[in-house]
This record gives sequence, structure tokens and C-alpha cells, in this order.
Amino acid sequence: MRLRQINTKKSAGLLLFLSIITILFIFLTFQFFLFTDYESRAGLLYKIAGKTFFSAVYVFFPDGKLKNVSPSNNGIYYQPHINAKGDKVVFFGNDSGAPRLWIAYLKTGKVAALSHETNSVRHPVFSWDGSMIAFASDQAHQQAPERIELMRGNGLPRKDMKLNLFIMNDDGQNTRQITYGPHQDQRPAFSPDGKTVAFVSDRGGSMRLWTVKTDGRQGPRPLQKHGWGYRPWYSADGQWIYFFTQVNERHQICKISINGESIEPLSNDDLGKSHGPFTDYDNDVILYHSTRSGKYGIWELPLDGNSPRKLILPKFEEGTAHATRSKNGIIAFDVCKRSFLRKIGSFFEGF
Repeated sequence: MRLRQINTKKSAGLLLFLSIITILFIFLTFQFFLFTDYESRAGLLYKIAGKTFFSAVYVFFPDGKLKNVSPSNNGIYYQPHINAKGDKVVFFGNDSGAPRLWIAYLKTGKVAALSHETNSVRHPVFSWDGSMIAFASDQAHQQAPERIELMRGNGLPRKDMKLNLFIMNDDGQNTRQITYGPHQDQRPAFSPDGKTVAFVSDRGGSMRLWTVKTDGRQGPRPLQKHGWGYRPWYSADGQWIYFFTQVNERHQICKISINGESIEPLSNDDLGKSHGPFTDYDNDVILYHSTRSGKYGIWELPLDGNSPRKLILPKFEEGTAHATRSKNGIIAFDVCKRSFLRKIGSFFEGF
């Protein structure tokens, strides 16, 4: 009799718990659909489950050494670029507040912010000779800065965000603006001679490829006429721009000439979603991240048409992305992770 009473109490307790969870889920679902803008939904999700995701920047040395160069382990630090010499890495992110531009000095271990805390900054990259840094920022617009806590799981800025491109010296001095207007300019990439920057922009509607001179004397020139493109990167000879776009219902690495002729998909990139092409300095392979084997990982895509090769990095066989490599073989990349609650909550981000 006593055992039956205990079981009855346990059943009642479990029923009450499930009822509370169901009511909470219905309430939160209603709140998500009540909010029509991403910022409000993301804010609610942040209050419940914390940051959209956590991300850290790592450097892998040819001798097998692995080093985390992020300012902390409690933030989103993302999309690094290592210079040709292999002694500096730039990336963006923060623990909270506006995403900032950071530089890590590999010889000394020092990590410093190169942007002001009131401005949002994204996508810093070195020029091929390492003397300049290009980046996207909202500093020319009177708008509330982006909050890293609310950043989308895919890393993209919110659609109403206005961003232009800027260039600075590699020490953070002499900042100058090279694109203007109420647009969203992203993902700058220097030509090998440093005279031109390829980027993506919503100018004209869709997010497409553009180029602009680094001296700021000419306005941007459209490179892509149809579809969309993302993450441009020049070939080492400066004659091609690699990027990814939608091809046959998947994201595939493609190339387009600097004159803006027809787009050519790379035929050996034939599986999975492929993002983030980076051309090695000797121009024989592209580093990219792909779901070719299941989850995202870093691959080498030979430019001679041979099959891709997966890079197995110590500690991180999968979940790695945004790899770049110096001339002496040092690889910078990032690793992202989400909590269980954020994985559930991210389902609502697209609504």
C-alpha cells in the first residue's frame, strides 16, 4: 500500500513537471512569434539561454603546437586571418557589447583591441604584404551598435545593419574609409598588389561581389550580375576571385575573373556545403570549411582538380572553420559550440 502511494506521488510530480514545461514552451513560442524582428527574439533567447554560441580562435603550428589566442574563453571570437609572415592574427568578437577588432601577436602572446568599444567591427583581413588591415564597421552610421550576445548562429549581421569598409595600418593607425552610403558592405579581401579590395554588399538588392580601389578615389564596381556570393578571396596571381554561392541546391566554391565574366564552379568541390575559401600563397590549394564528411571541418581543395583532403587538427577533428594559413605553414581557425538550450532556441531564429 505504501509503495503504491509513493508511486502515485511520483507520477503526480512527473505530471506536474511536464505540465509546467509544456506551458513554458507554449508561452515562449508565443513570445517568439509575437516579436516580428530578430533583435527582440534574440534578446528573449539570450535572457533564457545565454549567448547564441561560443567561439574561440586557435593557431596550429607546423610542429604540432596548438594555441588559443582569444582574449577570453567566455565570448565569441571569430573568423581569424593570419598574416603572410605568420606572427600576427586579426579577428573580431567580444565577451559582451559591440564586436571589436583584435590582433594577437604570436611571438609575445599579447592580444590587443584595435577598434573602439562603441563601434561594431567585422571581418578584419591583412593585405598580402601584411602592412594593412581592411575591415567592415558601422562607425560612419548613427545606429545602435550590434551586441555580440545577440549575434546570429551563422555569424551574419542583422539585415538592417549598415556597414562600410575601412583600411588601417597593421598597428591600428591611419584609419581611412573606402566605401560609403547606407549599405551593408562585408567581407573585404585584398588583391595581391594591395590596390583593390573585393567585398560583398547588398548594393542593388542581393548580396553580391563588388570591388573598390584602396585609395578611395573611385566608387565600388559591381563584379557579379546574377545570384548571390559570399566570402571572396583573390588568387595569388590576382586574376581570379574565389567565393561560394548556390549551385545545384548546395553551397559550392566558385571563381570569377577580375573582369566579372561568367562564374565557374570548381568541379572537385562536389559534396556538402562549402564555405570560406582562402587561397594559399603558392596558389596550389584553397583552404575552406565544408560538411563534406558530415559536420563542418577544414579541407584543402587542390586547384589542379584533384580530390579534397581533410585537415585533422589536434583536439578538433570537426567543428572547425574559417581557416587561413601563413607562408610558413601556421594555420589560424575558429571553433564554435552551442549549448543545448541554444540549439533548441536557434530553431526560432529564422522565423
